Amino acid sequence: MTRHLFLTMMILYSSHLFAQQAASLRGTVADENGEAIPGITIVLIGTSKGAMTNSQGRFTITEIQPGQYTVEISGVSYEKLQLQLTFNSGQKLTRSITLKESASELDEVVVTAKSEAQALKLSAKSVQVIETREMKFKSADLGEVLAQTEGVNVQRAGGLGSDTRFSLNGLSGDQVRFFYDGIPLEFTPYSLGIANVPVNMIERVEIYKGVVPIQFGADALGGAVNLASPGIFNGLVGSTSYQVGTFNTHRLTGNISYADEKTGLFAVGGGFYDYSDNNYKLDVAIPDEQGRLQQRTVRRFHDGYRAYGAFLGFGILNKEWANELSVEGYYGDYYNEVQNSQSPGLVDQPSLGINKAVGGNPFGQVVFTSVSEGINLDYKVDIGSKWNIDLTAGYNYNERISIDTSKNLYNWFEEVIVVRNQAGEFGEKDHFVTSNQNYFARQQVTYSLFKNHVFKLAFAPTFSHRTADDLLIDSEFDPALDDRFLFDIVTGLEYQSDWITEKLQTIFFVKNYQQNVRIESTDAIVDEILVDKRSVSNFGAGAGLRYDWTKQLITKLSYEYAYRLPRPDEIFGDGLMILENLELLPENSHNINLQSSLTNKVSAKWKWEIQSNIFLRRIDDLIFLLFVDNDFGSYENIWSAKSQGIELRGKVTDIVKGVTISANTTYQQYINTSTEGPFTGFKGDRIPNTPYFFANGAFEYQLTDLITKQDRLSLFWNFRYVNSFFVGWESAGLQQFKAEVPNQTIHAAGLTHRMSIKNIQIALTLEVQNLTNAKVFDLFGVQRPGRAFYIKSTIQF
Repeated sequence: MTRHLFLTMMILYSSHLFAQQAASLRGTVADENGEAIPGITIVLIGTSKGAMTNSQGRFTITEIQPGQYTVEISGVSYEKLQLQLTFNSGQKLTRSITLKESASELDEVVVTAKSEAQALKLSAKSVQVIETREMKFKSADLGEVLAQTEGVNVQRAGGLGSDTRFSLNGLSGDQVRFFYDGIPLEFTPYSLGIANVPVNMIERVEIYKGVVPIQFGADALGGAVNLASPGIFNGLVGSTSYQVGTFNTHRLTGNISYADEKTGLFAVGGGFYDYSDNNYKLDVAIPDEQGRLQQRTVRRFHDGYRAYGAFLGFGILNKEWANELSVEGYYGDYYNEVQNSQSPGLVDQPSLGINKAVGGNPFGQVVFTSVSEGINLDYKVDIGSKWNIDLTAGYNYNERISIDTSKNLYNWFEEVIVVRNQAGEFGEKDHFVTSNQNYFARQQVTYSLFKNHVFKLAFAPTFSHRTADDLLIDSEFDPALDDRFLFDIVTGLEYQSDWITEKLQTIFFVKNYQQNVRIESTDAIVDEILVDKRSVSNFGAGAGLRYDWTKQLITKLSYEYAYRLPRPDEIFGDGLMILENLELLPENSHNINLQSSLTNKVSAKWKWEIQSNIFLRRIDDLIFLLFVDNDFGSYENIWSAKSQGIELRGKVTDIVKGVTISANTTYQQYINTSTEGPFTGFKGDRIPNTPYFFANGAFEYQLTDLITKQDRLSLFWNFRYVNSFFVGWESAGLQQFKAEVPNQTIHAAGLTHRMSIKNIQIALTLEVQNLTNAKVFDLFGVQRPGRAFYIKSTIQF
């Protein structure tokens, strides 16, 4: 009897347990202005259940057993909040949580919840972090966003999709390396350049100035720029945006991810489409019937841009054998019409009524296309409590095609004025295909000796096989068909430590740079394979130090002796006018930064911050494209230089309720220090065609609760100023006859309205770029677009 009673009670109790279905908690966390807060920790006290908010401030906690719980919400710079919540069987609770900014210092428990961006800012690394949370709602492309940062200058050869010259503390081109989630940008769908990456596809931008962490495996002099994509969060997360505007511009982006907390499986996908006619007005200097120059206003007519791409990935998270294991495939396609050369000329003769007008003839049929496709594998795992392995490997194929086969000579009215015997608007006819197959890996092994003492070992091999085809050569022996092989490997060892209760952090590292080059060519005379090869190996080293004088004042000092290995285009040439040079040496430089950051919170909302950076770069064996005659040239190590300067940035938040003001400026001296070679006579001159003084400013006013609860209206304005600079050497010739890129000041203004409907955030932006319709030149004789109007809608869920 007792046994039967016991079994009956157990059955009833078990039935009761099985009837209890797990509950869940979903929601959003925002500040008092209704702005989503990422990196906030939500914990059910007394359990292992918890979550962290994503970039849209959203979180999800599942598999909660029914009952009453205390839920704690905390984050850096915000007051802790505790909620008493009761979960019934199978109940799906949704909460919108508002946190108040903290007026007091934060305790250690809260500090451990800092986001990746905050952790980077507080590290000893020489890094500046730009979070794109606000930028995603605006119409500016990534080139414009980066140009608003101190130390950074972005010169454009036109409108959307045009060639971009990015410089960091004076150094530019391949001296600065670009990455997307730690993968070289050329091995992603965005191979055409950093300015063409849609802002809505990235979470933050990390700018490493002069000193590059070992995990990137980067051979860079000026630094590195890493674009971080949105992370993977439980549940369904995504966003989409559409922008339309002047010059028949259309930009569409979308990304979505889903992760199942129970199984750890996830999927991500996304894509983008960009299009613009770039048919903006510009002033040109053209001859009249008597051959005298006159100024006319025309529209660009052969400058269209189209780009599209997509990616799709699958993986698994949070397993004992893998923190993350994923595979992702991608494809990117670009089409560019080319309107003019990089420097068509600028005519400025007020006596003739010509005020800064573009000279030279336009191109009417020159086209450039590019394709990039590949697959990447990611694997991360913790082995015990001390070891961590982070491996990324992939394959990439990219193809570039340049077409210049027209015999027509065009004028600025899109008319053919001459049909020549020789084809080629650039000068030489061209239908050239360049193909690259690339294999790469980035592997980092981390060992935690003690809690605050970490060793890292990184390997970054890259193998490239390049060939080309000059489609205008009919003979069997085409030099472009030669096989060219390039193998680079950058190895780094780093030791990072925290001292004095984490007030002091130090980093020491060494790097080895190796490069092997091999060219296999066919000799047209003896019909045999000729092999040319060479190898180089160099060592570099660096260190970083961060010291917190107080919780408001932080100083960083960093140094690296760095190398930059020659790129394929520099070693192999272009198969046309640039010859190969297997003897090309790596560039090297001494890079130093001294950074300071001072912040002060006057009240719970009103705060200000000032940051500075004093930098020095001493570069030797600089690579320069030297033409030995009018037809052919090659890259050579022929000069040295020094770049030094200062950056300043300031920001004030809520000095008046809802008002944020920020400004930054950069002054740099990028000087030729060559003591031998063709540029010795210009020793002490500024490096040509490089801005040396520029500044940015921004103003934003926010209003909340206008239409619905916690909706937000932002009125914003920003400007950029660049001082004039010479195109050639400043000591060559009389000043009144020197080619000079004039001063430029660009203003942009607009408004953004955001509102939330349940867990969906909707934003609409109206924006005017180049508000004053200024005549702007980044490059000599290449006029940028005038006033332009844009509408952009964004949905995040």
